[in-house]
Amino acid sequence: MAFSQDGAAVADITYGFYEVFAELHGIDAKVIPLKEDFSICPDDYKGINRAVFIANPNAPTGMSLTVEEIEDIVKTNPNNVVVIDEAYVDFGGTSAVELVKKYDNILVVMTYSKSRSLAGGRLGFSIGSKELTADLRKIKYSTNPYNINRLTLLAGEACLNDEKYYSDNCKKIIENREYTTAELVKLGFEVLPSKTNFIFARTDKIDGEKLYKELKKNGILVRHFTKERIKDYIRVTIGTREQMEAFIAEVKRITEGEAAK
Repeated sequence: MAFSQDGAAVADITYGFYEVFAELHGIDAKVIPLKEDFSICPDDYKGINRAVFIANPNAPTGMSLTVEEIEDIVKTNPNNVVVIDEAYVDFGGTSAVELVKKYDNILVVMTYSKSRSLAGGRLGFSIGSKELTADLRKIKYSTNPYNINRLTLLAGEACLNDEKYYSDNCKKIIENREYTTAELVKLGFEVLPSKTNFIFARTDKIDGEKLYKELKKNGILVRHFTKERIKDYIRVTIGTREQMEAFIAEVKRITEGEAAK
């Protein structure tokens, strides 16, 4: 609403609500396909003369652009805002927030929902120039004049006051992500390189939808998407080591059962 008067640019495989919000507000959204390897091609966004929305690391792929690649997008779109959604950056990505000091057209947005385990609090924040922030405030007070509730504010403050707890959690998730990736590779899976708290994986032994359903039958929930390009993949959230061991054991049982048919 604040920045997309010239239209918007988003990836075809990314956080689903970018397109939803564009349609809701009557914004012309240019949908740009990811490359064959599911990475974002920075050249596709250079000089595009639209507001750019990029999740970095991306969802559901888990893949990430470098700060240098993001800077190239920002500086080639001087008259449009580039929004970098860093919901998952604490799990191994590199934040672009330093670019805010160099450019007045970048807005970095973050959330407490992922690495801070506060999804139910619905708390997030943005970092950008005074001018961009002033525009956001105008929109806020035009559409939703209410402040964040007091309990959420207290929970957010508590998170900031216990940085070590959350950084240790991120380290555990990264370790468990690497373990799970390695175990899936042993089972013949292709796993995209992830910088998030989930992995995106596929195998030739069973299609994604069937694997999702078989896992669900046995109490293990993963995500499956029906878009043609990614229908063979499942997205697996990383939990405790015990949870990931249970997941791997069940995947092994299912794939071995398929092979025996």
